[in-house]
Amino acid sequence: SKMLTGGDKTKLLWLETPTNPTLKVTDIDKVSTMTKRFNANALLCVDNTFCSPYFQNPLEHGADIVVHSVTKYINGHSDVVMGVVCTNDEEIYAQLRFVQNGVGAVPSPFDCYLAHRGLKTLHLRMEAAARNANAIAL
Repeated sequence: SKMLTGGDKTKLLWLETPTNPTLKVTDIDKVSTMTKRFNANALLCVDNTFCSPYFQNPLEHGADIVVHSVTKYINGHSDVVMGVVCTNDEEIYAQLRFVQNGVGAVPSPFDCYLAHRGLKTLHLRMEAAARNANAIAL
């Protein structure tokens, strides 16, 4: 509630949608609008692991930063441990790039090959998952 009254020094609001393990979905547009209304300096970061970029693109809904677990849906083979951080803000990108360079957090060429291999079939796997989920739901 402090953030909503402007009396907070919140820098980042972290949101996972759909959530793990309950799969609750949050309206990213609404959270983004509320965040910017009550604290224009707070960033909205969305963990998009369960939807993957195939089904949901939080940057298009007001998120400042999006994280994906490449290990799960993007790779699809559970043979690489990797994550992705995305932004469409140049200042945030520069800060993330500085940290990545300083820490040396870069995947190996082989890990990139494995992730790319999985990415090639992401659309097929996501469509199959959607068909199966609809069949169960109906």
